[in-house]
Amino acid sequence: MNRPKTWAPIAALSARVRSLGRSLTARTETERETREEFEHHISLRAAHLVNEGMPASTAEKQARMEFGHIESHRADARVARGLRRVDQLRVSWIDVKLGVRMLVKYPVLSIASVFALAVGIPIGLAPGHLANALNAPLPGDRDNRVRAIRYWDPATQGIAATSYGDFDVWSRSVSSFSSLAAFRAITLNVSSGPERAEPVASTQVTGSAFEILGVVPQLGRTLNATDASRGAPDVAVIGHRLWVSRFNSDARIIGRNIRIGGTLTTVVGVMPDAFRFPSNEQLWIPLRDEFAGSLESGISVQILGRLADDVSPERAQAELQNIRMPLAGDAAGITRQHRVRAEVVPFGLLSMGLPRGGLAALPEFRLVQVLMFALVLVACGNVAMLVFARTATRFREIAIRTALGASRSRIVSQIFAETFILSALSAALGVFTVDWLLRHVNVASIAGLSAMPYWLTLNVTGATIVNAVVLATVCATVAGVFPAIRITGRAINQNIRAFSGVRFGKLTGALVVADIAVAVIAVGLSLTIVQQMLNLRARQTAGIPAAEYLAVEIRMSDDARANYRDDDRAELTARRATAQRALVTALAAEPGVTSVTVADVLPLMEHRSQPVEVEGVSDSTSVSPKWVRSASVDVDYFRALGQTMIAGREFTRTDAESAHGTIIVNVPFVNRVLGGKNPIGVRVRFPRNRSRAGNASLAASTYEIVGVVPHLGVNMVNAEHGEAVYFPVSPGQLNPIQVALHVSASPMSMLPRVREIASAIDPDLAVSRPAVLGELRQSDWYLTLGIGGALTLLAIVLVALATSGLFAMLSLSVSERTREIGIRAALGATRQVLVLTILRKSLVQIGIGALIGFPVATYLNVAVAVESDASPFKAFLVATALSTGIVVVVSVLSCLVPTRRVLAVQATEAMRAEA
Repeated sequence: MNRPKTWAPIAALSARVRSLGRSLTARTETERETREEFEHHISLRAAHLVNEGMPASTAEKQARMEFGHIESHRADARVARGLRRVDQLRVSWIDVKLGVRMLVKYPVLSIASVFALAVGIPIGLAPGHLANALNAPLPGDRDNRVRAIRYWDPATQGIAATSYGDFDVWSRSVSSFSSLAAFRAITLNVSSGPERAEPVASTQVTGSAFEILGVVPQLGRTLNATDASRGAPDVAVIGHRLWVSRFNSDARIIGRNIRIGGTLTTVVGVMPDAFRFPSNEQLWIPLRDEFAGSLESGISVQILGRLADDVSPERAQAELQNIRMPLAGDAAGITRQHRVRAEVVPFGLLSMGLPRGGLAALPEFRLVQVLMFALVLVACGNVAMLVFARTATRFREIAIRTALGASRSRIVSQIFAETFILSALSAALGVFTVDWLLRHVNVASIAGLSAMPYWLTLNVTGATIVNAVVLATVCATVAGVFPAIRITGRAINQNIRAFSGVRFGKLTGALVVADIAVAVIAVGLSLTIVQQMLNLRARQTAGIPAAEYLAVEIRMSDDARANYRDDDRAELTARRATAQRALVTALAAEPGVTSVTVADVLPLMEHRSQPVEVEGVSDSTSVSPKWVRSASVDVDYFRALGQTMIAGREFTRTDAESAHGTIIVNVPFVNRVLGGKNPIGVRVRFPRNRSRAGNASLAASTYEIVGVVPHLGVNMVNAEHGEAVYFPVSPGQLNPIQVALHVSASPMSMLPRVREIASAIDPDLAVSRPAVLGELRQSDWYLTLGIGGALTLLAIVLVALATSGLFAMLSLSVSERTREIGIRAALGATRQVLVLTILRKSLVQIGIGALIGFPVATYLNVAVAVESDASPFKAFLVATALSTGIVVVVSVLSCLVPTRRVLAVQATEAMRAEA
């Protein structure tokens, strides 16, 4: 069928696109066919010449001479196929060798560039690497099928508790999982003989947990469903480290009885050293069926499962949302069920309490990503400045290559290749240095943990290497292509100037100014925060001799082997109360112990937060409640800590046992929540209060303030922002409890005696987390420390970048202007004039950067000083000294060597060298 003429251009374009696509996708085959076609034409011409009587050898030579240069025809064929631009952008082995030569030829620029990118690229990769580590599958889960099930509360942006009742319903209703398991972490006392029992981090698990996790025991067997049934023998699986440390790696441990709490238990298995589920536990016992209860009374557990074959996490999530859970018995439970939503998430998100999208779902994380990427761009900008300086010395080379036929694209691709070698080397150096540090540095101790979760590995992965290559390519593009485009954009006659020298533009100067300004700010903030951290110890105690207090956590095991059911609150509370009273009495009677008190959280520990509304002030819906920290304490808590009431009275036993709520607040609460007015008698509400006793039925609707105390170390970093309220509790209402002992001698010397007394009172009392109260740190402290460390690293990087950039540019400027310096010296210019001529622009840039950074650093340091105990005037002086110091250091380091080179130039030598 004849197509209309209007189709001809479209058909031609379509044919050209097909030809170009085939040339790109089947390049080797197309090149082979082209070569065969050329050889075929040559052989035909040679045969024709032979038929005319020419000798065969001469005929072939004549045919090739007539045909012409084969490579030229191949190039013409590639142009005809539309591949000229591709050829111009190709990178050859020669470009790689030239890039390596550039590294050696300009060592100072190379070292400065490698340093900048070796620091910048790992920093840019860090947020994504951490996010991927938290989403990674558990060890042993090769097909990534293990997922956790949880409730997420959008109102609080946190995890809501799941009960054994939820696990029971989901086990019978969910088909997207081949099996489900429930577990909960506890601490149990373990002894293997007459020696004293020691606490061990333990986990109660249902029998299917080990099958889901896909682990094989080192010795014996794992737990199974039979072990969790009613009336089954008491058995346990121990971890490798517990087996080595407490049982001397005895291979006959299988079948041996050990005492866990007050129960003789048979060891049936030993797990490998790499298995410490769910975090760093070393003992696993069955989670009994008799724990099952209604949704509102069942114990809190965590749930994980293995996805069924061919079921995606999204499909499992959809099924979970469609399951209608039985309604809880009371109104509060029904409201909670309507508010929360069930989610299928990777195990790491359950363990760390992160939203379903992981770290990437947090606005703070996105901000961190932007800041880290901005730092990478700063590093790339500095490297671009150095690459421009290096390339500027090659004007004539570029101009000559252009005159000989090299296109602009070809020259840009060559400079890109050289810069990519630089960035790839930097990425490899930075990434593998960080990997080595992660393997040899105790990251857990830096984070304030005894050990990292066994499933969290921060080592470099294949995905990290791929991301590093991508980021190195981005850096090479920013640092190499942009300067190359700028340089090659000039006309040839502008480049071929015999004595043009190096001229750095406004953008280069702006980078230098920005480096110095940000360096001044970063150094000022980092040193101010370091000073604040050094002064923290004196401020955080707030009148409490924290170094004289021993803090321990004591938990009573409430596993199913005890002679009570978990939902029997009265019996459980009575047993705890008896043990707590006996423990406090026995400890207080010990020699050297001044006082003993109990709470759910002690001063300098991490306090939980909850919203509060002041009656008569927060009644309006337009006024959002304020968040304050809270603690449940024994009625003698403040007296034991040596604190006197600033206003009002202390708690009494009646307060703890009465349903009429009373609370004590601290001074920051009075100042920031009540505006400094008299707090005694003021009533407040806690919209999401879970009750001071752990039982929602006992929660009062409003609470009356009866006393005021100091801040008591609620906020270590900023005492004035540590608003807190204290609820009175009776013995037995808390589990675990935090016990504080005021000891006249060394606090830690009392720890063995505390363990002995606790074990004698009740074998199920597990003593753990011993620490001197003054050595405890809150998350805000670690956050401040992390910010200070990050700012310090940023300051070091920026100062180094600014110094190296200035040094490199000045050195190149001196090298390119040697003849000019010689002529000026011959004409009688003094040394001062020569130095000022060369260094004027750099000194102006340093000064402008310092002037920009100075007021910003001063403002931020004053703001930090206002938040701390330091005076704003002192912070102003610190900022002034830092700004001046930065300017002097950068000036001296970057200008010293080039200045010496200027002064060493002799007129005759300069003229002779130029000739």
